[in-house]
Amino acid sequence: MNYQDLSFMLKEMGRIPYPELSNVTPDYKFGRMVYDAFAGSKSELSTILTYVYEYLTNGDFEEVVTFLKIISKQEMKHLELLGEILVSLGMEPYYMSTYGNKWCSDNVKTTFHCLEDMLKFNIEEEKEAIKGYQNLVEMCANESIKAVIRRIIMDEENHVQIFEILRKKYCECHN
Repeated sequence: MNYQDLSFMLKEMGRIPYPELSNVTPDYKFGRMVYDAFAGSKSELSTILTYVYEYLTNGDFEEVVTFLKIISKQEMKHLELLGEILVSLGMEPYYMSTYGNKWCSDNVKTTFHCLEDMLKFNIEEEKEAIKGYQNLVEMCANESIKAVIRRIIMDEENHVQIFEILRKKYCECHN
């Protein structure tokens, strides 16, 4: 797959709207669970800052940098959506985990031996995010929140595909 194909994939995904939140009532228990996805150690906030770090430090791979920039902006949208979910559930959009641990810059991974290690890490983190979101869908009682989270999952699955394609293109070993 070439640059144009990857760009097309992202543009097509961008045409799918995010559902609106509706009929949401305060739910402290579920709201606490959302904090991990919002700003836990492996959260949208951590992912955004990791991808920004990665695109700032991988200038030799222009195509990878371009996609990291685009994907980090999509992750910013996810952070915004999760913040809106938190507020609609009666919660404050604090940068903390489910257990109240404040977000810390140590959550940003900055050491990779090579581009392949970085892309493998990104793929695994995206897959973990998908599992976390699937768990949130299972635990959620509100259909509009479920719809928003399912739409976020679609983006995360797309990110996995893109990182896998970039890994195949730029890295010798594909295991």
